[in-house]
Amino acid sequence: MTVASPVPDHILPGCVWDHDFASFLAEGDDPYLAGARLHERQGPGLIWATSAAHGGPAWIFTHNATVEEGFADFTKFSSKRSANMAVMDDAWLLLPVEADRPDHRFYRGALHPFFTPSAMARRNSAVQELCDQLIDGFIERRSCEFISEFSAILPNAIVISLLGMPQDMLHHFLAWEEDIIHGATIDARRAASESVLEYLKDFIAHGPENELMHGIRSGMVAGRPFSAMEVLGTVYLLFVAGLDTVNSTLGWIMNYLAKDQALQQRLREHPELIPAAIEEFTRAFGVSAPSRTVAEDMVYHGVPMKKGDPILLPTFIAGRDPHAWPDPHRIDIDRRARHVTFGRGPHVCLGVHLAKREMRIMIEGFLGRMKNIHHPDGGRRDYHTTNTIGFDRLDLAWDPA
Repeated sequence: MTVASPVPDHILPGCVWDHDFASFLAEGDDPYLAGARLHERQGPGLIWATSAAHGGPAWIFTHNATVEEGFADFTKFSSKRSANMAVMDDAWLLLPVEADRPDHRFYRGALHPFFTPSAMARRNSAVQELCDQLIDGFIERRSCEFISEFSAILPNAIVISLLGMPQDMLHHFLAWEEDIIHGATIDARRAASESVLEYLKDFIAHGPENELMHGIRSGMVAGRPFSAMEVLGTVYLLFVAGLDTVNSTLGWIMNYLAKDQALQQRLREHPELIPAAIEEFTRAFGVSAPSRTVAEDMVYHGVPMKKGDPILLPTFIAGRDPHAWPDPHRIDIDRRARHVTFGRGPHVCLGVHLAKREMRIMIEGFLGRMKNIHHPDGGRRDYHTTNTIGFDRLDLAWDPA
């Protein structure tokens, strides 16, 4: 096999993993089982992939414990974008995700009041109304293509509403998001990103001053106002972050429930168990691989690393780690698993409460209005493994409740 890129001198030969990460995950018919093969390797769960994010090399942390450390230890692992992770102009950052302390707390602090549990509770009726409206569109048909008719729309429409953007732009936003995350080439992803940037610059300059946008425009860093680039980086992050991850997670939840009639019925009869089910679903169906950058030369778990080395922290591999959970591929809503899917430490997912609310309302809506949700004969279940693990198409069918 030909090495995709030169291996730096400090990388131990035993750490080199000469594969394309996305292609490896696509081998077989289950990307979670495909990725879990990395747990068969001996050692601390640190590999140097010759083709990882955007085709460039990177460290991949494969154990749940090291992924958790990668999230939590901001002194060793910086959230700043590394050189080979960049598909956007590096003159600006996605905030607060690509900031380290002490600045990170200012950027996150500007957004935090709008994403607390109580703030998300005030959005409950909007999420419920949209969920019901989407289901109304296909309930009588007794079938749907879940991604295009539901999961791609729900989180996008909610975030657009939060930012005060026009709902009639949704189809443009969906197309841009698809190209940013899943564009076939770096040039395609950059072009889509530029389209979003141009739209957001105009929106920031001329758009409505709702509560969230006022909070961003009024943000302060160590006593000074956010710069124009900091405002742009914050709005851009809210526009793209969590949209594809929530869409993908909703898909894996419904894909699993369509195969487990007993769990469907248990959750119908005991809806109070849905929050526990969501925790287990998000453990087992992590969809993202957030990036970090080695902050200093060091030897980490016996492995030499150099400042600037890029890192991926794949939650979809960490969540299936047999070192952390017995029988990790079995869905057990009584497991009460403590997982890393939403991150750890200061960068724990800001939108976690909104994401879980969307998942809960979706599960309640589908199970409450449908029986025997299943994969129809001849239905398609097409997924991708680039950047996130998610569905491109998921056909579902059901009986009337």
